[in-house]
Amino acid sequence: MFKKILSVITLVLVAVVVWVARDSLTSSIGYIKTLNIWVLLFLIPEQLFMYYAAGQMYFAYIKAKQKVKVQGWKLARISLELNFVNHILPSAGVAGLGYLVWRLKEWRISAGQAVFMHILRYGIAVIATTVQMWVAMIILATMGLLPWQLFGIGAAACLGMEAVVVAVFIIIMKKKRIDWFSRVSTKAVNATVKKVTFGKKQKVLKESKVDHFFTELHGGWLVIRKKPKALINPYLWGVLYSFLEVATYWVVATALGHPEILPQLILGQGLASIVGTILATPGGVGGYEGAMIFVLVMSGVSIEIATITVIVTRVMVLLGTIVSGWGFYQHALLSKKTKPSLEELEHGALDS
Repeated sequence: MFKKILSVITLVLVAVVVWVARDSLTSSIGYIKTLNIWVLLFLIPEQLFMYYAAGQMYFAYIKAKQKVKVQGWKLARISLELNFVNHILPSAGVAGLGYLVWRLKEWRISAGQAVFMHILRYGIAVIATTVQMWVAMIILATMGLLPWQLFGIGAAACLGMEAVVVAVFIIIMKKKRIDWFSRVSTKAVNATVKKVTFGKKQKVLKESKVDHFFTELHGGWLVIRKKPKALINPYLWGVLYSFLEVATYWVVATALGHPEILPQLILGQGLASIVGTILATPGGVGGYEGAMIFVLVMSGVSIEIATITVIVTRVMVLLGTIVSGWGFYQHALLSKKTKPSLEELEHGALDS
């Protein structure tokens, strides 16, 4: 019964996402008439390969650590499921973390190990994306298409994302830092919850569990320190994934006859992804599109070309996500003996 209820909830959320994007869906129908359909069809294999690359970032590391082998087709399937969950559940990307922990129980991978893989995957993606953004800004600056305001925003975003990644790994590198962070974060979270609930909830986190959780992350770091080569394959897949994310827009821009706006797309997609992550709307709908169009226009792309490229790509990705991930997600949900809790999916509240 729980699985059926969760299936219904997911279906409702899919309907909500489509409803929120209804204006974009309507607009894209008219825009598609102006595109080269044969070029646009490249989005199908390109998108599938992008999700496969995302999955390889996860499993290239775990394979090096635990010799866990996952068949290629199953890896692609899990990637599609994760992408579906992250796009549909309004949790700013956290939902995929809870789903990943539940999904990887099949290979006896603990919550801490799964979360370390998740952090590692996003850390690699962030580094690869910021490198692309720096290169794009250099190219745009030499072309005279990078206003100083946009450079300031882009540079701040890159440095900020890189600082977050560095801070996370600084914490998990040393057990003393983990103990300190567990103690401070537990007290801060419990105090905040107590204040927000007016004292009805005194404690939601236990320091021992938080410490155990981050200790597992520390174990993942020790593996990397002993075997730094274990990062090579995940990073290479991360570089490919980051480019393929931009390539979805590039395919549409090429179908529109404007492949030359690739540097603008790299910068725009990088900045828009930050906005989409901060927003707790399903798939970042709303803010993502506006942010990317804004960046493209500021860097010399006409508002018409920018709007068509972003709207059509977002709609195609949204539809592709639902079509490619819905069936696999439903099968995994209904066929597994264990089930993910709503708390896990919505909040990533994982029991280590």
